[in-house]
Amino acid sequence: MSDNKDAIQTEEPPIRQRIWYRNAPHASLPQDTEELIQEATRPLSDIPDALNRPYVQKSLNNNMLEIMAWNLMESLTAENEFNQHIRRFLNILLGDDPDIPIPFDFQDMQVSAYHDQLIQLVQESLSRSDEFLYRVNKSRDQVVFAIEQKAQLKRQLEKTAK
Repeated sequence: MSDNKDAIQTEEPPIRQRIWYRNAPHASLPQDTEELIQEATRPLSDIPDALNRPYVQKSLNNNMLEIMAWNLMESLTAENEFNQHIRRFLNILLGDDPDIPIPFDFQDMQVSAYHDQLIQLVQESLSRSDEFLYRVNKSRDQVVFAIEQKAQLKRQLEKTAK
């Protein structure tokens, strides 16, 4: 068993050179880093030039917005399920659910006061859940719009470059 462990050697990733050191934050950057920064910040001359730059290609081809839209949709789904449970509970408290009778005697003033407070708290919770659903849905709509805009830009750039 120990011979096997000696035979298997894990390959360590190469150590990346640091471009910034805490003890010398204003020191000059290595030459290759300066060239990289100058290349990235060089003005675009034409559309094929833009499409040939790796960071432009990376921006047009990455799927981070799609992942964000998917995560927002999952949040919407989970919150909507929670929201439906709150709605059902509120219907039970209000006596609007025909399947479940209200087990309280509301002639007692103390029980009635607690019941009213509980209804108010559940309504506030439902209102907050509705607001959260609305805001997440708006955010997702904006992310989907950005995805469409990015795809349209990519198509236009590729069409113009031909």
